[in-house]
Amino acid sequence: MRLAPLALLPLLLAARPAAGLDWPVARVVLTATFGESRGDHFHAGIDLGGGSQEVLPIAEGEVVFAHEEGEDRSSVPVGLGSFLVLQHKGGVRSIYGHLEEGSMPRGEKRFDGSRPLGMVGATGYSLGKHLHLTIIDSEMRAILNPLAVLPPVPDRQKPVVKGLELRQGREAEPAAGGRSFRAGTTEVLASLYDLREDVSFAWKMAPYRISLYQDGREVASLKLEGLHEKLDRDGVPQLVLLGSDLRFADLYEAEWLFRVGEVKLLPGETTLSLFAADYAGNEGSRDFLVRVSD
Repeated sequence: MRLAPLALLPLLLAARPAAGLDWPVARVVLTATFGESRGDHFHAGIDLGGGSQEVLPIAEGEVVFAHEEGEDRSSVPVGLGSFLVLQHKGGVRSIYGHLEEGSMPRGEKRFDGSRPLGMVGATGYSLGKHLHLTIIDSEMRAILNPLAVLPPVPDRQKPVVKGLELRQGREAEPAAGGRSFRAGTTEVLASLYDLREDVSFAWKMAPYRISLYQDGREVASLKLEGLHEKLDRDGVPQLVLLGSDLRFADLYEAEWLFRVGEVKLLPGETTLSLFAADYAGNEGSRDFLVRVSD
């Protein structure tokens, strides 16, 4: 989904999520996770595949906004195609994007879970049939990772830690292959990703947590658990990660290359350890022995 999430915040302000939320589809197939790179912005939700199936509300709710693809509303983000916004008890608001054209019931104001909101479709910016789901908490003025508030999904697939690069000047160099690095403060970039469990090929997704250790001591850690709005130096609102205030450009060097932090290299040898975990608790890790010159 190509969408500037800030355009939706005025429509989606709500309160802290309540218990009892459920999956909006019967067959839960996670095809994209929260916080993934979308070229120039964070993925502000999750994507669910599973083919054509009914879409139900995550909880009983009232329609606060609905848009059918093709309607003449220039202020609506077209990337979502046909989509619906519900308000739930406790103030939670949820967005259901890329619904099949014409599948949303006309004139419906409330949904209690007994009737579908529509069908999974491919309207808007979509490469195939899937449902985009976003969950908002306006008390925090945040977009939440839906995996934090929905029932757990069975998952045994570990994230993959592919490589580590160190940058001491303009160019980053792989920390493998016997290279020696100069002593001093050095930026660390991590090549890693999570994988779908239900396919035999490498379908990459973002992990939930990334941690960096130096000689057994944690030096950096971040979680893709939510996004909130923050003004930059020019007063322009941007979405940043909860807990770290990292902007998209602060985190992503490239699609699956994360800027995880800095380490101080001293002459001799040091071990840098990368850990990546998904929301199910599966963890992948890799150690890198780094040689440091004076």
